[in-house]
Amino acid sequence: MEDADTGSAHSVSRPALVVLGSGTAVPRRDRGTSCYIVAAGDAAFLIDLGPGALHRAACAGYDLDALDAILVTHIHPDHCTDLISLQFALRNPGPRAGREPLGVWGHSSVEDQARRFREAFPGWLDAPPGRWDFHAVTPQAGSLWHGTLPGGHRLVAGCVAHHASSVGYRLELREGPIVAFSGDATEGGDLVELARGADVFVLEAAGSDRDPIEGHLTPRRAGALARAAGVGRLVLTHFYPDVLNDPIAAQARETFEGPITLAQDGWVHPLMS
Repeated sequence: MEDADTGSAHSVSRPALVVLGSGTAVPRRDRGTSCYIVAAGDAAFLIDLGPGALHRAACAGYDLDALDAILVTHIHPDHCTDLISLQFALRNPGPRAGREPLGVWGHSSVEDQARRFREAFPGWLDAPPGRWDFHAVTPQAGSLWHGTLPGGHRLVAGCVAHHASSVGYRLELREGPIVAFSGDATEGGDLVELARGADVFVLEAAGSDRDPIEGHLTPRRAGALARAAGVGRLVLTHFYPDVLNDPIAAQARETFEGPITLAQDGWVHPLMS
């Protein structure tokens, strides 16, 4: 790992990126499914909701009462199945009592998936009205979608080439830093424009350059995308076991000259000096 900062998410007081999971659908004791927190002032935004995401967020100091928004990149199981846990938890009176509904942002397919989970567990996931709200993001090819998150932070979404439900996100924080997330991705879509000039680009590099995985990036290809977007720092993540045997950072540096970090679970990166 290069240029890494470590620390406890509990101590975050300034804008920061917290890596809760840097892995994939393949279980590993050292890497959970890809999941992140962006902490900004009094706000905390959770990106992706795969198995165990809510538990890992709580362990990092961000229980349901501390979250201000959840952003889901697409409906593959390792990115959305904690929609089951979310709906089940919000049936209980304690979490978020007296707080505004917890907003979930994503492609319309995310809301459809949440409904299918409710149908799979009849009666058990029916959170009372007003406990959570769904916000559809609707980017069109070649045109980014713009919205606002709690606290006045700007959210931008763009189409990502991976799955029909795939969107990437750009968080433009009130304090100034810009963080972009690819979710699962390959070249195409509006990913480069979405990340244009971002201070930090969290980009998947799931497959090895020796043996690429269809629909995913490799370290060298990820570096080329980061270079095209002109980002400040590249954070590579979503590692399948095979790519971890490779010199990931060295390969990415062949195509990107800026700072590179290999994400690790529990890593905290301040977004302002």
